[in-house]
Amino acid sequence: MYHKPVMLEEAIEALNIKKGRNYIDCNLGGGGHTAEILRIGGNVLAFDIDENAIKHCKERFSKEIEGGFLKIANRNFKDIDEVAKENGLKEESVSGILYDLGTSTFQLKEEKKGFSFDDGTELDMRMDNSVAVTAYDLLVVLSEKQIEKLIVMYGEEPQAKKFAKVIKEAVKSSSRKLLASEIAELIKKSSRYSHSRIHPATRVFQALRIAVNSELENLRLSLERATPLLSKKGRLVVISFHSLEENIVKEVAGSQSNWLLVLGPKAPTDLEVEKNPSSRSAKMYVFERK
Repeated sequence: MYHKPVMLEEAIEALNIKKGRNYIDCNLGGGGHTAEILRIGGNVLAFDIDENAIKHCKERFSKEIEGGFLKIANRNFKDIDEVAKENGLKEESVSGILYDLGTSTFQLKEEKKGFSFDDGTELDMRMDNSVAVTAYDLLVVLSEKQIEKLIVMYGEEPQAKKFAKVIKEAVKSSSRKLLASEIAELIKKSSRYSHSRIHPATRVFQALRIAVNSELENLRLSLERATPLLSKKGRLVVISFHSLEENIVKEVAGSQSNWLLVLGPKAPTDLEVEKNPSSRSAKMYVFERK
């Protein structure tokens, strides 16, 4: 069900894993990165807010969990400092922290979440079910102007004004909740580029997902709170997938006097992009604590 993580080999090499040392995987997903860290001999504290990912990895890594090499936290990575402390990780005790900010293929196709354009379910988009507001709730309560602003801010979509108008009119006139696939089709029909290789709703769906899950705010908090955990010469590796994430990484890095950029931005190889087109926008940054 779970895909091979983007830039897996590059990320593992960048972490410079040493046997017996502590590492944090902030985006567990299907466990691809964690599996490699464990294989080399590292101990892992892994985060994920997706209950299905947690269940999958608890089964996949049952022996490693039993042996004390892996601890899994069903928490948002913004709480990295708090969860690390709860699991016995003191300041300067972690040799590497990894952020793979890509949404897994499994999550995109998960039932009743609405991440995918062909998803015949409600537009939910919550990665954490404890979050009160869904993506569709936003479309109901926000004004057309507010929806436009959201799409511009989190999707950087040039046709935001047109799409906001079409979406708001459809939501207001419908006697039921529109499905994710229906909203995607509305956007496609109104787009100037309805036959584009990339679906016209891509940036709109990205914007809604980011807004619902407070992704950028949580990333900023997590990066700021991660620094004290890193040991000297400890590595912080971030794989981002759009400019908004990149900007957060650069801003936080600029405010941290003890971060040294050792690599980045590094793109995936042509071969990886050919095998996995979703990796085309990935960029990896590697920082080391002075």
